[in-house]
Amino acid sequence: MNIKQMLGTAKTKYTQLLAVLLLVFIAYAFFSKIIIADIIISLIILTAIITIIRIVYQYQKSFYLYVTVAGLAFIADVIDISFSRSYLQYPLALFADFTYAVFFFLAIVVLLHRIFSEKEVSLDTIIGGITVFILIGDLWFILYQTVYLFNSNAFSTSVNSFGLLYFSFTTLTTVGYGDISPAIPMAQVLANLEGIIGVMFPAIFIGRLV
Repeated sequence: MNIKQMLGTAKTKYTQLLAVLLLVFIAYAFFSKIIIADIIISLIILTAIITIIRIVYQYQKSFYLYVTVAGLAFIADVIDISFSRSYLQYPLALFADFTYAVFFFLAIVVLLHRIFSEKEVSLDTIIGGITVFILIGDLWFILYQTVYLFNSNAFSTSVNSFGLLYFSFTTLTTVGYGDISPAIPMAQVLANLEGIIGVMFPAIFIGRLV
């Protein structure tokens, strides 16, 4: 499938993907403090990835292959969460995080290509821009989660997945309350890059709309 076919398929799916991504914030409000919070956010991520696959690969024979890969990543994530002290923790978590990050990055690229290649601004363009912004926050959440996996002191306080998600979006929106802050160079660099993107993307997107 070439890029034009992919973008044509994406046109009718923006709203669905945006709705799934917004579920993360609803889940944060109600489930962030319970024991299975990490599993809940992994399930929402899996749903978002399946929606992304439908956008990009709906008419390809490899559609089910990508769904299978996403499903395996989710299973690996659940096993990692459930048996965090297992010797399989790092490879399982890395496989899940890498898979999630690839799918989110792919969705960002496809949506950005369509936004900036359209000759006229439409409702789809606006929804697509909002979706990209949220996907960027989700992608950086995955990156923070990987850093935290290797160094539990990467942030100023102990956090679960929802805490890292919260930190990602407070950084992306340049709010920066300070209740969670990066404590090692890798986390600090990622936070700086996300803050830069958080400032630049709205300006560039608004310029595109105008």
